[in-house]
Amino acid sequence: MKYVTLLTMLAPLSLAACDQSAMPPAGMGMAPTPMQTGPHAMRPPELPAASAQPVPTAAPSSDGSPAIQSDLAHGLRVYRQTCAFCHDKGISGAPIIGEASDWRPRLAQGMTALYASALQGRNAMPGKGGNPSLADADVRAAVDYLAGQVR
Repeated sequence: MKYVTLLTMLAPLSLAACDQSAMPPAGMGMAPTPMQTGPHAMRPPELPAASAQPVPTAAPSSDGSPAIQSDLAHGLRVYRQTCAFCHDKGISGAPIIGEASDWRPRLAQGMTALYASALQGRNAMPGKGGNPSLADADVRAAVDYLAGQVR
C-alpha cells in the first residue's frame, strides 16, 4: 500500500518534468559555468593578429614551377585547422612538419608536385586534407607554410 501511495505522488511530478512551459524562452541559454568564464576558462588558441606590415611569402621554387605568392599566416591558419592533426605526429606516414628528412625528397619533386599531392590526395591523405570545402588557394597556402618550415 505504501508503494501505491508513493507512486501516485510521484507520477504527477514526473509528468510535470515533461511540461515545456517550464523551459526558458528561446534564445536564452543556460548561465555560463566557471569553466567557461573563470580565470582558467578553456578558450581556443589565439591566432596571430594581422599586421599592417607585409607578411613574407613563399620563395620561387628552383624547379621552374610557378611560385604561388601566398600569405604564410593564412597558410598557418589552414594548417592548424586541417593538416596539423596528421602532420604534427606523422600519422599514417604523413611527413612531420619541420622534419627535413621527411620533406627533402618531396621538395625535390617541386612545388607543383606538392600542390598536386595536397589537392588530389596521396597515400593515406585524402585530397585537400579531407576538407573538400577548402579552396585550392587555401591548400596551396598550407603547402607553402609546410614547405617553408624546412627550407
